[in-house]
Formats: sequence, structure tokens, C-alpha cells
Amino acid sequence: MSSKNIVVPIGARRGTRLNLNIASQPPIARVREPVRPTAGKVVGFFPSTKMNSQIAWESQLEKRACFLFEFSSCVISYREQPLTIYFPSDGYFRRYTPDFELILSGGERVYVEIKPASKLKNDSLKMKLRDISEFFHKQDCQFIVITDEELNQPTRQSNLALLRPYLSLKFNPELVNAATTFIQQSDCVDISDLSEFTGSLNTAYSLIAQGHIRINLDQLLCLNTLLTVPKEFNDETCLFKYRTAPNFERNPIHS
Repeated sequence: MSSKNIVVPIGARRGTRLNLNIASQPPIARVREPVRPTAGKVVGFFPSTKMNSQIAWESQLEKRACFLFEFSSCVISYREQPLTIYFPSDGYFRRYTPDFELILSGGERVYVEIKPASKLKNDSLKMKLRDISEFFHKQDCQFIVITDEELNQPTRQSNLALLRPYLSLKFNPELVNAATTFIQQSDCVDISDLSEFTGSLNTAYSLIAQGHIRINLDQLLCLNTLLTVPKEFNDETCLFKYRTAPNFERNPIHS
């Protein structure tokens, strides 16, 4: 969250219209360069297959969020530090830069703040977040907060980290159909069975990573992990929960 000590009295900007520029921009465009050397702070880049670019992150929480955005098929695209707004709050215009922008499969535009849950106990911060949410709502956009309580999922993150390199392998439809039919017609198929059927463990992992075959992501992935096939491929799959105004309690993005 970037709202660093820049406030302008509303009276000083009387007549100024608050417009949010939501025109499409290249994934690498960001309003400031977020990754920079800072003492005691770990920063880096997440190699995104979905965006075909490096996504900058400034905290381990942001890095974990990138994994969930990458594997959530309801998220068509995402980018960091997408824009800066001036929103009215407590008699001033305050500056704010969201951590991420998401474009969902239904066309919705969602702006994301990554924040430790303990920070939400601060009433002043919660009021500021409500004002930001109201600003985006008036622009027909959504504003959500994702905290460490939603992101600290060690087993799920470990599984996604293992599967991430397999997101880019291309399949022909015949292979996908053969693999899913094999699972549907068999009992208790695990990863070792699928790798033997396809002739490659890498292919088995790729089919899982790209959502053609499903596993329980909250159980540590191994050769004995059981496989299922979605009843129908669902483009609305979302792997994260989030919080919204006014109380910023946890909600699923899709039920």
C-alpha cells in the first residue's frame, strides 16, 4: 500500500474531477518501480507464465499472492503497482497505489491490497481502506484486501511452487482427453499411475498444473496423490479468499 504522506486539502482542489484511468496497459507497466534495495527487506520477481513477464513483489506475502493469482483460472491477468489515485478522505485528497490489479474472466477489474491481518485492527487504517473501496466502487471496480491469514498456507504454497514450472507445457486435445478418460474409467488413480499411462511424470504434473486434472492442494503432493477429473472444466476456479469493506472480513471470491 502506497499512500505515503501526500495529502491535499479538498478545498484546494475544488472542481477537480476524480477520474480513474482504467485503459489497458502492458503487464510490465507500473506507476513506480517497486523492487529496490532496502535494508532488511526481501524483494524480488515472480516469473509469470500467465503474464509472460516478471511480476515484482515487495514482501513474502505479495510473492505468495502471485502464486494464487497465477493458478486461479478466474484471474485472466494481473499486474503489480498498476496506477495511483487520489481519493477523498477526512477532508483531504490522499494518494494511494494498489499492490495489484486483477482482471477476472467475467471482465471485472479488481484492485488488491496485501496487508498483515494485525494491521486491520487499526481503526484509522480501516477507515482509509473503506474510503479507497468507495472510490473504486464509484469507478465500477472492486477493492479487496488479502492478509497473511489467507496467504499463509504452507502445504498449498509448496504444491504450487512444485507445479509452477509445468504451466507452460502445451498439449494436444487427444492427450488431455485420453488422460481424463483413463482417470474416469479407473479407481483410485494416483500420480504414479498417470505418469505411467502418459509415459512421463512431467506430463502428469503439467496436466495437474493446468487444471485438466485435480488434486487436493492442501495435502502434500507425492507420487501417491490421488487424482480426480473436474465434472466440467470451470474457468471460475479461484484459489484465494479475500476481505472487503466495510468490516474487511474474509469472503470467497466465487462460491
